[in-house]
Amino acid sequence: MYLFKTANHNYYTRICLPKKFRDLGFPFDLKISLLTKNRQLASFRNLTVAIELKQLIESITPQTHPADFKIAANELINTLRSTFIEGLDVTSTIVTPVRPTSSECSPEPTVSKRCPIVPLKDALASFVESKQLQEVRPLTIQQLEARIKCFIESTPINGAAEVTTAHALTYRDELLKAGRSVKTNKEYLAACSQFFKYLKLMNYTQINPFEDVKIQKKANKRIDEQRARWSLTDMKRFFQSPHFVEKDEEFQWISKILPLSGLRPAEACQLQITDIRQKNGIDYFSISVDEEGKYVKNANSIREVPIHHVLIDKGFLDYVEKVRAMGRKQLFSYKPQNQFDDWSKSYCSKIGKYQTAIGMKAGQRPTAYGFRHTFIDELKQQNVPEHVTAQIVGHANHSMTYGRYGKRLPIETLAEVVNQIDYMPLHWK
Repeated sequence: MYLFKTANHNYYTRICLPKKFRDLGFPFDLKISLLTKNRQLASFRNLTVAIELKQLIESITPQTHPADFKIAANELINTLRSTFIEGLDVTSTIVTPVRPTSSECSPEPTVSKRCPIVPLKDALASFVESKQLQEVRPLTIQQLEARIKCFIESTPINGAAEVTTAHALTYRDELLKAGRSVKTNKEYLAACSQFFKYLKLMNYTQINPFEDVKIQKKANKRIDEQRARWSLTDMKRFFQSPHFVEKDEEFQWISKILPLSGLRPAEACQLQITDIRQKNGIDYFSISVDEEGKYVKNANSIREVPIHHVLIDKGFLDYVEKVRAMGRKQLFSYKPQNQFDDWSKSYCSKIGKYQTAIGMKAGQRPTAYGFRHTFIDELKQQNVPEHVTAQIVGHANHSMTYGRYGKRLPIETLAEVVNQIDYMPLHWK
């Protein structure tokens, strides 16, 4: 409890609520303007205000609801302010209302339903099952579950309905102390917010305590710097090393496809013979889920990507025919691995070992996924319109005009754009 002066010299009274109340969802503090810049008058008014607010706080009982307390506090503050303006000495008689017990009948709309007591761990299991029914990718579910478990294991609260904004804020501060990146911390909070949004819809809790909890700390990098692209020096080192031609043919083709198409590594590794198609004389990759076992990130990922002329010039279509003649279904021999059915795991492992072999140090080198960022950045540098790039790489177009009403561009237009990519002075082997 103290008297303080703001930057514009107005005086305020501020009283912090005990932690036991804050943990139950009550406000962190109560602040009331004393409507004066005169310290002597402010000191006198502070005594009256402090006594009234203190009595209001002490009237809180186990049956008091935070929402009712806030209403009572606002009424008290308005009453006290009126005495300042009118010069009256009025003692407030406002006390915190007590919610009726279950045995009492009350038609008041302010009376809220009691949430069932659901342990957080059981609620998480229900949330995960719901995600599985929605056919969310196993990797996405695993990430959500791990991030939510991190919160559950860090909080002393067991029941879902007992979690308050105070617990959410405490968890956010713990994340900040852990030393993770700003982006990762935001993803942890987003997972918890998604979890409690589900619990609120299921009536397991009345609030989403993470709804307004944000990470205010700024990232150390601009958003366009947070995805590592391949420099031309790195690409020359990668593709022009004598060791590259010693790698197997599949590794070489996938490594060339990625920076010349913008495909995700998994999209390239799961390509089938039938995914190499032609339309209006344009050869292209068909990225789809028309076969069991194939997957894409989302609906926007289903697309047609023209095959770059460099790949054709270097004999890619001849390679396709050779594999077709062997009677194989898959263009490459990579298989989905681990519990996430990750098509690119084996390839990414190989590329990491190859980079190490040619002196590209771990932690300081771009990744296989970085080829995709490089492709997108090259189109950006050539001033290709964003909606065109979005269609080629499978991003959502958030523009109302082009996103909802615009039709997809013809394959001929996309081919012209893809063939603009030219990593000079790189010489493809």
